Amino acid sequence: MKKILLIVAAGLSLAACSNHKTPALEDATDTFSWILGRNTVEGINAGPFKDIDHDVFMRAIEATFNGDPQPIDDSTYHAALQQLTRVLQMQMQRQTADRQTTVDQQQEEYFKKLVAENPNVKKHPSGFYYEVLKEGKGKKAFYAAHVYFDYRSFTMLDGKPYDQTYGKRDPINHVIGEPMFKGLIDGMMLMNEGSIYRFYFPYQLAFGQQGSGDIPGYTPFIYEVELHSVSSI
Repeated sequence: MKKILLIVAAGLSLAACSNHKTPALEDATDTFSWILGRNTVEGINAGPFKDIDHDVFMRAIEATFNGDPQPIDDSTYHAALQQLTRVLQMQMQRQTADRQTTVDQQQEEYFKKLVAENPNVKKHPSGFYYEVLKEGKGKKAFYAAHVYFDYRSFTMLDGKPYDQTYGKRDPINHVIGEPMFKGLIDGMMLMNEGSIYRFYFPYQLAFGQQGSGDIPGYTPFIYEVELHSVSSI
């Protein structure tokens, strides 16, 4: 339904720009209106309704604003709206399924190549891969332990840096499992104080199908973790 509302909003922006002149944006409301119009039209162009009849579309907007007679009755309108909702849902489901299939294949190929090229990489029973860059000799981490560590992370399939503590902020002081995605929980419990590990997490053991914040769903990650200390308090 949100996409339907975006389509309607796009219609408003199309109608406002029908004279093909770029208006002067005189205040914050004008700027917001322009951004909303541009964003929603770009959404239509990228979706399943990019081939709509713009003339009919804009006449519908104008007629509805003016309270003019409609060419379809309410029952036909609501039935068509329900069909539109189903089409959008099916489109989203297909896109999600395609994304999952693609990433599943990419992950499988990535891990096969990783293991073939790097004999130091091991597979954890839960499904992620890891490499010991430095083995520490201190206390071993455990579930619910207080840990103090540095890290850097990368999106796995393209190797792009995502986030890190080094040079950006203080090391992390955290409790294993509160909150922490499953792969990192299991991974950190392999480590001793003084260790540096590199973890390769499939999306299933990272941020999952839903993603988190600006992280899209189905995003596998690499984490390099340097564990400084472990304590029970």
